Amino acid sequence: MIFGGIFTACKDDTNSPLDLEADVNILSFKVGNVDGVVNNENGTITVLVPSGTDLSAMTPVIALPANAKVSPASGVAQNFTFSANTPIEYQVFNGNLYNTYRVTVKEIKAQIASFRIGNKNGIINQNDNSVLLYLPVGTDVTELSPVIEYTEGAAISPATGSYVDFTLPVTYTLDYKGETFTYTVTVILGDEPKLPLVIYNGEDISPQWDGLGGNTINSPFANPKTSGINNTPFCASFIRDANTGEGWHGGALWNSNKVTIDPAEYDRISVMVLKDVAGDVQLEIQSDGEANKDWLRVWYSGDHLGEWQELIFPIPAGRTAVINNILVMPHEHPNGEPVAFPTQRMYWDELKALPKE
Repeated sequence: MIFGGIFTACKDDTNSPLDLEADVNILSFKVGNVDGVVNNENGTITVLVPSGTDLSAMTPVIALPANAKVSPASGVAQNFTFSANTPIEYQVFNGNLYNTYRVTVKEIKAQIASFRIGNKNGIINQNDNSVLLYLPVGTDVTELSPVIEYTEGAAISPATGSYVDFTLPVTYTLDYKGETFTYTVTVILGDEPKLPLVIYNGEDISPQWDGLGGNTINSPFANPKTSGINNTPFCASFIRDANTGEGWHGGALWNSNKVTIDPAEYDRISVMVLKDVAGDVQLEIQSDGEANKDWLRVWYSGDHLGEWQELIFPIPAGRTAVINNILVMPHEHPNGEPVAFPTQRMYWDELKALPKE
C-alpha cells in the first residue's frame, strides 16, 4: 500500500498540467508596413510611423509563439494617439505564464532641443518649429556659431558649430529616417522679454500631483475638450464625490515637486479649469514647509460650463515670500453651498506664473 501510494504521487507529478516553460515573448509587432522594435527585457515595443499618420485607429499584426494568445488580440484596432505618454498594454498568455508589453506608436519626428550662442539660449517653440534668440545690442550677427542639441540620429543643416549669417531668419533642416523637419531661427538684438513660467502643462512639463482629501490625481489624463481654448492632449483630473467632497479636494505640488516663484518677478498665476458646476476655484500658495499661506479665489463662470476657462489669480501685492507649494481646488465651496454638488470629474491644465508687466 505504501509503495502504491508513492507510485501514485509520482504519477500525479508527472502528469501535472503546470507549464513553466512556455514562450510568452512577442515575436513581431507590425503596424501597417512598419515593424516595431520589440524589447523583451524591458517589456516595451516602439513603432515609428511616417509623419502625419493617423494614430487613432491602427490595427497591429502580432506574431506569437505556438499556443500563445495576446490581449488585445492581433488585428484589433487601437487608438495610439496618446501612447507616447500612456503606452497601450498588451498581455501574452501561454501555459501558466504571461508577459506584459507597453506599446508606443508615434510619428517619426526630429526636434531641436537646445539652441545656444555663447551663453544665450534660444526660446524654442515646438508648436510652430521656431527659435527666437536675443543677443546684446551691437552684436555682429553676420558670423555666429550656434551650439545645437537635436534628435539623436538626425542630420542637421547648417551643421552645429558652423558659422552662419543671422541678419535675416535662417532655416535649419533636420533629416531623420526619411523625413524632413525645418525650424526658423531668428536672432533679435535687445533684452529678452520675461516669459510665463510653465509649472504644469500635462505634456513635457508634468510633475506628479499629490491628491488632497483622499483623491487620486490622474495625470496625464486625456483632454476631454481639445476644440476650445485648451487644445493640448493631456491635463490633470480627478473625481470629486458628492458625499465625501467636503473641505479641501484637489491636487498639490510640493515636497519633491515643489516650485520656485518669486513674487518680485511674477504677480499672477493662471490655470485652465473645466468642470460642470459654476463656483469658486481656489489656489493655496505656500512657502516650503507649508508656511506663509495665501488663499486665492476666482469664479468659474456658469456661462461656459463644460468648457475650458482660463482663470487668472493675482498674487497678493504685499507678498514677498517665495512660493514653493501650489494647491489647486477646482471647486472651493462645501457641498450643498450654495447649491447641491453632484459627483463629477474635474480637470485643470496649463498652470503658469505670469511675469509682472
